[in-house]
Amino acid sequence: MKIITIEEHFSSPKISEKMKQFQPKSSDAEKNKDMQELIKHFLPTNEDIEDVGARRIKFMDESGIDMQVISYGGGSPQGVADPKIAIELCAEANDELAHLIKQNPTRFAGFAALPVADPVAATAELERAVKKLGFRGALLAGTFQGKFFDDPEFFPIFEKAAELDVPVYLHPGIIEKGVADHYFRNENWSKLVNGVFPAAGFGWHMDSGIHVIRMILSGIFDKLPNLKLISGHWGEFVPAFLERLDETLYKEITHLKRNISEYYKEHVYITPSGIFSEVQLQFAIAQMGADHIIYSGDYPYLIKKETGDFLKNAPISEEDKAKIGHLNVEKLLKL
Repeated sequence: MKIITIEEHFSSPKISEKMKQFQPKSSDAEKNKDMQELIKHFLPTNEDIEDVGARRIKFMDESGIDMQVISYGGGSPQGVADPKIAIELCAEANDELAHLIKQNPTRFAGFAALPVADPVAATAELERAVKKLGFRGALLAGTFQGKFFDDPEFFPIFEKAAELDVPVYLHPGIIEKGVADHYFRNENWSKLVNGVFPAAGFGWHMDSGIHVIRMILSGIFDKLPNLKLISGHWGEFVPAFLERLDETLYKEITHLKRNISEYYKEHVYITPSGIFSEVQLQFAIAQMGADHIIYSGDYPYLIKKETGDFLKNAPISEEDKAKIGHLNVEKLLKL
């Protein structure tokens, strides 16, 4: 059975070196020991995340993965606040990924990194990445300078994505410190708990789910009926709450044309991001329909040899396996 995964990451040693100037100073890092604990326990090795070749293909072959759609991982130049530098580094990152993809075009495809500090430049980079580099969409991680992407200044990015008919992957990112401190940290917990809980443990998934809801509430799908978003980790909690959202944020108070669940089920595709749970899979099919589920493994942040076997052995129909494994993403990304 053919399997394509779409939340898979890489980083460039050249870009990483240039990004060091934007990392916290040692005094600031000392204050954020919780994050250091998280990094120490969960970041992949440089060998795993920087390789887009033999090492990665070996994992894919052993795990039954035919193709990965790759995007920039942690430390993405998307987060650079200086527009000029962000534009340069995102273009360099995209060029490097495109070069790596060309060496194995049947095994790899790409999502672009965008310099969101300058939304107009980001639209130009998205168009360049799609039309000249052959990328299949873009990935935006977290928020930018405290702003969600429903802010009107970022609208041109999504307008361009809709025009190009490519999706935008709204990926989790580090949440605001005040939010993390209030909800997800306690002085009585270990540094590792205080690092993981506001991040991969819960916090940034909650934040990312809220992000998708905010996009819907902004009315963006009424303005851009062709726009499509992708949301990882089985939809970042949102599919389980669609009925409640419809009951409480109904059309008369949101002034939207449709219910939230209608927008979500039409415009959002969800992926497992390496959370291989039969319960989650069954619920996702029941709630979303198999047509709006795409497969992903979150390589190399998760390196699970059972990535392919989970779907192949899942207690669902062969038709649904084919949709989730490759048919949906081939249609969405025009692979």
